[in-house]
Amino acid sequence: MSSSLIRKLAQAQERLQAGDAAGAQVLCQEVLARAPRNPDALTLFGVIHLITGHARDAVPPLQQALAVQPRHGAALENLGLAHLMLSEFADAERALSNAAAIPGAPASVFMRLGLALLNQDRHVEAVRELERALDLDPHNADIHLNLGQACAQSGDPTAARRHFETALRLDPAHADAMFNLGVVCLNENELDAARRWFERAMARAPRNADAAVNLGIVLGKEQRFEQAITIFRRALDLDPALILAHVGLASACLALGSSSKQASYLQEAETAAQRAHTLDPDDAETYRLLAEIVALRGARDEVINVLQSGYERTRAGNLLGMLLFNLRYVCDWQNWRAAWQNVPSLLEQNAELGAPFPLMCQPTTPAQQLAVARRWSKAEFAHLVPEPALRSVATRRHQRTRVGYLSSNFGDHAVSDLLAEVLESHDRERFEIFAYACGPDDHSLMRARLVKACEHFVDIANDPDDIAAARIRSDHLDILIDLNGYTRGARTGVLARRPCAIQINWLGYPCTMGADFIDYLIADGFVIPPGQESAYSERVLRMPHCYLPNDRRRTVAAPLARAEYGLPDAGFVFCCFNQVYKITPEIYACWMRLLHKVPHSVLWLPDDNRWATDNLSRAAHAHGIAPERLRFAPRVPDLAQHLARYRAADLALDTFPYTSHTTACDALWSGCLLVGLCGDTFAARVSGSILNACNLPELITYTLEDYERLALRVATDAPFRDALHAKLESSKLTAPLFDSRAFTRDLEDLYSDLAGRR
Repeated sequence: MSSSLIRKLAQAQERLQAGDAAGAQVLCQEVLARAPRNPDALTLFGVIHLITGHARDAVPPLQQALAVQPRHGAALENLGLAHLMLSEFADAERALSNAAAIPGAPASVFMRLGLALLNQDRHVEAVRELERALDLDPHNADIHLNLGQACAQSGDPTAARRHFETALRLDPAHADAMFNLGVVCLNENELDAARRWFERAMARAPRNADAAVNLGIVLGKEQRFEQAITIFRRALDLDPALILAHVGLASACLALGSSSKQASYLQEAETAAQRAHTLDPDDAETYRLLAEIVALRGARDEVINVLQSGYERTRAGNLLGMLLFNLRYVCDWQNWRAAWQNVPSLLEQNAELGAPFPLMCQPTTPAQQLAVARRWSKAEFAHLVPEPALRSVATRRHQRTRVGYLSSNFGDHAVSDLLAEVLESHDRERFEIFAYACGPDDHSLMRARLVKACEHFVDIANDPDDIAAARIRSDHLDILIDLNGYTRGARTGVLARRPCAIQINWLGYPCTMGADFIDYLIADGFVIPPGQESAYSERVLRMPHCYLPNDRRRTVAAPLARAEYGLPDAGFVFCCFNQVYKITPEIYACWMRLLHKVPHSVLWLPDDNRWATDNLSRAAHAHGIAPERLRFAPRVPDLAQHLARYRAADLALDTFPYTSHTTACDALWSGCLLVGLCGDTFAARVSGSILNACNLPELITYTLEDYERLALRVATDAPFRDALHAKLESSKLTAPLFDSRAFTRDLEDLYSDLAGRR
């Protein structure tokens, strides 16, 4: 090439370095017009295309340069860079490997080769090449950044953090290093540090949508939902196609909308979830969010449709778990059976099935329930590190034993109906009682009663988990009781932060929680017989009679005439006021046989939801029972009026395997007999424990055949029934089940033993 062309090519390079890509391109084209096969001019022409963002146009001139000079180092490196920019990682690897084989290859070649390997998930090889680059240029912040990413993806967060910190020392304004430090901290669940790094990255690079998304994720994990919503909206302003931002926005809006019932939040949640679903129809999380949003509207048939289509598309186990529960909720047993066929193999494989609660009403064993609970606890809460100082009993700073009760159900709820008198009966000379309300104030009479019953009633409903845990920790409790378990409204994240040295699962969740931060489970010798402790992650504590308390202050209103309840004036009335998801097709078939065998009898059920009512009526017809022999009771807000219904019924029937709990106590307290059916799990044995503590063990059965036989005898043998009624009336005065003060003393003895005080 002539000296004039060499000078012109040098001028083109100078123009490019000065930022004049257009001028450089004109000069380069002039050179190529006279020397079309010059590899340096072809390479520079390719580089100009790369710099101007036209990677595809860069490939042909670079390939032409290599056709002339196969070992042209700059052409090979820039061809590799072009393929990297086009996400053609195997092609990039080939070009960059050839460049790296040339003696004297610069550090940038090995750095880019490492990126090509990293994008093919070949982490070990990527780390090797990036370390070679670092040997050549140890003070290059970008090499440290990329090596940190390779270390992070290969499972070495410590090394990743070290390289990101080095990159930031070399270049204190390196926004990508700040962002990646935030990612490492987020993955290690160091939420405070992650938040700070993402905030710094956004301050340095305000249009970094990924930093905004991750900051929103951190804020969501911290339950700072309003702040998270603001950040997710900002991320979507920057990039409307960010799926994680739509999902995060939907989740945060759902959290606020479900607790406050604000329609605007729920609408925004649904819009965001729908957009995420449109962007990625295979994302299982969007189906879960849409199902929960639709459920809050009460459209249970739509919930099932969402979950059904989501499971069919994604085969996600958590969607299957939700689908099973919702099918049971509407008593759609045909589709429930079909869906259940997928579960046994998943249980054997220890696969993810979502939240553990629904399994209590499914045909599962105690061991299976424990395995699912452990997986759930590990997935949801293992990242929350407890305070080291609270791994052992804290130094006492108070004279009385301090006991805290944590619940979202301090109000008009079954848990409060059972617990109220216990709270009122605590010995205030020995115990100082704290209640931590993490659910909304329903302004009920029961809420007011509970506030009065506790020395300290603390509303933490709007506090994030870390703030709530710090508040509880500051009270220096001896014992903290969780009354929720894994039920709706639970604040398990508070307990996972270990605000108290002794934490107990009791009353609200008849199953193991599978969590290492829950130390004890309060049960009794019937619900967990001696020798069965291995099915529970907690250490089992046993009350001397039944683990369930009762409130003797519950009033039972005078019953209305049967006709006012929609019942026949004559004929035997079977009833079951358990939630309908507890009804199984096997139990229901038994009830239909009882109606066949007891002429003029009726079955009184709750009118829980219109889909269940319709399905139960259709199922009765399929069993040859006229639908009018089913009667459905609407909800009534007044507990005394609800209890009065039991006085218009003749016999309460148990469900299985999730037996009658509060409903069993309600029936017996109201003077209605109950036939119980018991199995192996905690939830399957509660009705038996209740009957045993009511001095009515003869009403406990262990097989469906015996259950049906006993219910039939109670219905048809009047003297037998009268004798049981007489025994029940006597037991209400003498049985341990209804001796609330004795129950409280036994509970306090248990607390004293745990706290080391007597």
